[in-house]
Amino acid sequence: MTPQELKNLRESLVTEMGSLENQLGEFTSENPIIKGDRRSHFHETDPSDSPSDKAHSVTEFEEERAVEQNLELRLRQIRGTIKKIDDGTYGVCENCVLPIDARRLQVVSVARLCVDCSKKIRLA
Repeated sequence: MTPQELKNLRESLVTEMGSLENQLGEFTSENPIIKGDRRSHFHETDPSDSPSDKAHSVTEFEEERAVEQNLELRLRQIRGTIKKIDDGTYGVCENCVLPIDARRLQVVSVARLCVDCSKKIRLA
């Protein structure tokens, strides 16, 4: 990738990172115990709530937790990619240390492995 393409990619990832952090902020708070981790808010129920209301509250929490985990995963991928761009190691397979095909990076900008290594890991 050209330096300008890397710069554009980095800017795009920083923008996406901000959007993801905003989304997480809508239904989570920072975990004071684990740096960089978030916690979904559990919707407290009243003891007088019906079992259906309590079940609905648990279901909502589980759905939010699943979304939280996906957003956090994407954030980790983006942060790792930005670090690689900054370190000058972007586009190098973490397994075989060969360049990752540019077409793969265009489709999966956060790819850490080349196609061959990715296939080997999936088959293992």
